[in-house]
This record gives sequence, structure tokens and C-alpha cells, in this order.
Amino acid sequence: MRVFAKIKSWAYPIAPLKMDRLYLTIAAVFFCGGFIYAVNCLRSGIYKKSLLNSLGMFLGLVFQSMFLAERGEIHGRCPVTDLVEILVFVSWSMVIIYLLFGSSYRISLMGVFTSPLVFLICIVAVILPFNKQEALAVAAARKEVEPWTELHIAISLISYGAFGMACVSGAMFLIQERQVRLGKLETLFYNLPPMQNLAKAVFRLMLFGVILLAVGIFSAEKIPPSGTQHAIWPLYVIWILYAFICCLDIFRGMLARRLSQFAVFAFIFSLISLLIIS
Repeated sequence: MRVFAKIKSWAYPIAPLKMDRLYLTIAAVFFCGGFIYAVNCLRSGIYKKSLLNSLGMFLGLVFQSMFLAERGEIHGRCPVTDLVEILVFVSWSMVIIYLLFGSSYRISLMGVFTSPLVFLICIVAVILPFNKQEALAVAAARKEVEPWTELHIAISLISYGAFGMACVSGAMFLIQERQVRLGKLETLFYNLPPMQNLAKAVFRLMLFGVILLAVGIFSAEKIPPSGTQHAIWPLYVIWILYAFICCLDIFRGMLARRLSQFAVFAFIFSLISLLIIS
């Protein structure tokens, strides 16, 4: 009985850590399934609003939320303590932004482009190693959670989600623009939103991300010296970069093609900055 009790005491804190990987794997399956269904609809020429793709995105979001909830309960704080959790949080933000604002810009097809990106992020997060014992030790040693730290991390990563959706919109615009330029209008072209809508979505999503990141940076300045500290200078670089392009587009105007290209490459650069921050 004593041996059984000891095994149970060891298994209890570790079991949730295994379950969260399962939640993330299930989320990846839903994202992949919705994407495959939408692609088949596009190939057959019967794509309308891809309701099953949206359902797959929603169910994937549910299991991503379960993953974050499990990790949050273990850490006793916002679950963004390593690169795995940061990537999942960013992709989680992207899905929420898509579900909330995708229909507003008549760009429901954005889900077809968002789901494979989120799927890849989930797969990478599942593959990356996670030190269970260290996470539990850090959670046990932490005396209290600093609210400004939690606000700073959450808002900053949600801004990355907005930048990610701007990247998706930019990629959609570039695909459509290339088909027009080459005169090869395939099935995908007739299902893509109007190029004008995509160009507006790219700019507004970037502007939304700039505003959120400004709030995140401001909250970082409120963290007391005794609070959790990490390198935030990459956030300043990302904010200046996006803010400069937004201002340039507002006051001087930019070609939609250039703006879309920037949105794609800037998000790749933003993901690289997460390696420094984490």
C-alpha cells in the first residue's frame, strides 16, 4: 500500500503534463482536418464558407485552451514560461482573432490559410522537449504572481497573434496578385476575397497589433524590480518596425503588394524574436 501511495503521489503532478500534450495533439488534428476539408472543397469548386473548416478551427481552439489551462494550473500563472507555451499562446491568439474578425472583412477563406500555420506551430510545440520537474519546482518556489508581468506577457503575445493574421492576409493578397499578374486565374482566385478587402485587413491587423504591443511594453515598465524579468528590447524593435510601416502607409501610402510582403517577412522576424525573449 505504501508503494502504491508513493507511485500515486508521483504520478499526480506529472499526469496533467501528459494530458496537455494530448490536448495539443488533438487540436492539431482538428486544424489539419479542417484544412484538408477546405482544400478538397476548393478543388471541387464547391467552396462556400467552409463551415467545417471553421468548426475545425473552433474545436482546435477549445483543445488549445485546455492545454493552456492545464499548464496554467501547474505553473500557477499565465502559461508562457517556455517556447512551447509561447508558440501555443500565439497560435491560440491567431485563431481567436480569425474567429472574431474573419467574417467582418468577408475573408472567411482566411481559415484555410490560418489552419496549416497553426497546425505546424502545434506540431512543433508537441515535439519540443519540456522539463517537467523544473516546471514544478519553479511553480512551488514562486511566492506570488506579479499582475503587471502577467498583463505584459499576455497582451504582448496577443499582439503577435494579430501580426500573424496580418501575415496570413498578406500571403492571400500576394497569391491573388500573382495570379492576376500572370493571367492564370485558377479556382482559388475565384474563392479568395476581393484584393481591396485583403489590403485593408493587412493594415488594420498590423495597426491592431501595434496598439496591443504598445500596451504590453507599457505594462512591462510597471513591473517592479522584484518581479519576473526578461529581455524586452526585441519587443521595442518589433514595435518600431510595425509602427513605422503603419505610419508610412497612413501618411504617404504604400503599394498593397509591398505592405503584404512586409507583413509576411516581419512576422517571420517576429517569431525569431520569440527565441530571444523566451
